[in-house]
Amino acid sequence: MLIVRAVEDLPQYGMKKGQEIAFYVVDAHHHMGKEKSHRNTPSGAYDFYALLWFEMQRMAKEMLDRDELLLEPVRVEPPPAVARLFGSRDDWNAFNHGWLVDRTVVFPYSDDYARSGFPQNASFKVSNDRIAGWSTRAPNSARLIGFARVDPMDYKEGRPDLAVVELERAVKTLGLRGLKLHPLSQLFVDDLTSTPVKEVLLKAFELNIPVLFDTRNIRTVSKIVELTEALAGPAIDRSYSGVIVAHCGMSPGDPALYKYLGHPRVYGETSTLHGNDVPLLFKSARERIVSDGNRWSEKLIFGTDYTFLSVQAAQVVLFMLSRDFPGNLADIQRVLAGNILSLVRTPMKTDAGCTLKPRQLLLRRQSSSVLEALEREVFSLVSDGEWETSSLDFLIPPSGTWPEPRVEESGWFCGVDIESYVLTIVHRESRREVHLLFRQHPGDIVTLSVIGSRGEPTLCTTEHSTQRMNYELERTLSKNSRQIDSPDAVHAALKSLLP
Repeated sequence: MLIVRAVEDLPQYGMKKGQEIAFYVVDAHHHMGKEKSHRNTPSGAYDFYALLWFEMQRMAKEMLDRDELLLEPVRVEPPPAVARLFGSRDDWNAFNHGWLVDRTVVFPYSDDYARSGFPQNASFKVSNDRIAGWSTRAPNSARLIGFARVDPMDYKEGRPDLAVVELERAVKTLGLRGLKLHPLSQLFVDDLTSTPVKEVLLKAFELNIPVLFDTRNIRTVSKIVELTEALAGPAIDRSYSGVIVAHCGMSPGDPALYKYLGHPRVYGETSTLHGNDVPLLFKSARERIVSDGNRWSEKLIFGTDYTFLSVQAAQVVLFMLSRDFPGNLADIQRVLAGNILSLVRTPMKTDAGCTLKPRQLLLRRQSSSVLEALEREVFSLVSDGEWETSSLDFLIPPSGTWPEPRVEESGWFCGVDIESYVLTIVHRESRREVHLLFRQHPGDIVTLSVIGSRGEPTLCTTEHSTQRMNYELERTLSKNSRQIDSPDAVHAALKSLLP
């Protein structure tokens, strides 16, 4: 998390000079794997974020000397629950750095494994397996969100449905949570509106996952929007999937970009933008984006495009902390994390999920020893027990309701509820998959719910609102709650809830 400090009284932000606030940060564009001279692994990503933080500090000092900043970046730190997970095993501490970025959307390069086994297997099958291996196993599963890649042009040499079948496998079997498409690398820029590409995008929407398109010019963006508008049907109407235009089409000066970003399903991602393009993007977005029900900042998403790009991303973050930024704290948090988290708000789940009667433990927060024992038991399950952690997702506000980050007596609140989260765990032998929902409630109440990841009722969103939660699920949990008063009772109580 990025901790920033007010350099002067900021009544528009409700902050006094010297007060601090935190931003949760997600990098929505990050390559992993191997492509010629480009290589990257989870530890390489965290090393990059440490370098990016170092560069940001250097640049911030220069900007402070020129009196350009309203908010000074002062330090980075992990969310407490993630820090405790990483601290539950000594060998996981090797990954406990680079906390400028809290979550990273990772996907394959057009890499050395992309065509392994083709055409018997789809392009990127091996690459997707590797991404899943990194992003769905602890401790990296608490920091990485895996996206698949497919090549819609596989039909030319393989089966007609090869790409669609691979996408479904990547999501339902591997647990990947989005899709990256690269029309230039896979040579389908001129076929963007063709049936094979349309079928892949339709499947993504049916699976409720976001799609990140690499784009290099406004013509490609135009075709992507045309493709998106061509999709129709009940599955599309029910889906909350979105299309993310990488690099904002490298066209921040083109008015057409902002017309396209006004489409309810289209978002722009910031990587490659640097220098004068950064203020141009944000000021133009505020002035030109017209989208029913959406504020302009709900249409932009932060990304780095590492390893192809490096420290340019620091310019984007620092501009949002500057006097020239045309928005407020909520706008900053939406761009840095809120928008992409809303697009991947379905908790991680696969076909390995089991049907389970939801039950929960309830305890009072003032019983700190009980609370600590409960979380300690949860993390011991996945650090050296029978279960693996496939994902750790903090609860977020419902889409369109992102609150203004604020300073509170107990610290600060940025919108991401770092005290409430969904832990997706998988049994090492049986591969049964379960959601653990850890929630802080008003009145110092804490609950830990055990919910099957399939069947009904189940958890269908990470949005922190009873209106967005399954009513039947809440009713079932309420009827199947057990209060815990003693630390000694935690172990047996938790074991009794697991299948």
